[in-house]
Amino acid sequence: MTVGLYPKPKQYADQGEAVGETLSTYVKGMKQHQIGNAQAWYYPQDKMIVIWECFLDAHMRNVTSLTEDQHMPKLWRGFEQWLVKQFPQAERIVTPFNDPIAKTIEEYQTFLRSLGYEPVAETAFGKTLSFPSS
Repeated sequence: MTVGLYPKPKQYADQGEAVGETLSTYVKGMKQHQIGNAQAWYYPQDKMIVIWECFLDAHMRNVTSLTEDQHMPKLWRGFEQWLVKQFPQAERIVTPFNDPIAKTIEEYQTFLRSLGYEPVAETAFGKTLSFPSS
């Protein structure tokens, strides 16, 4: 891995100081293979995470129905947990009400409900983040 260090660390509004950036990587003896995709945004003023997409590619899912797949809920929950660690001030997570990876809107919404999401707007599902009491 080649890292270029900045002469002065860069400060971003929603992150700590960046001291540099990855310029290149090379792994000998390993081939990268995409197995899915996950994309989210954090809105600090709203204390809200938006999961735009989170899915395993079709060849990685173990069944054809999203609601029967054992890996998709694990991926989704793992991504949620990672996001909450990155943005501990977040109070809620929202996501679109439909995704083309599901056969129907109903199938996708059943999947979201199984993860604790419920309708929060006409085109969005969401949930409040619960924090363990200290």
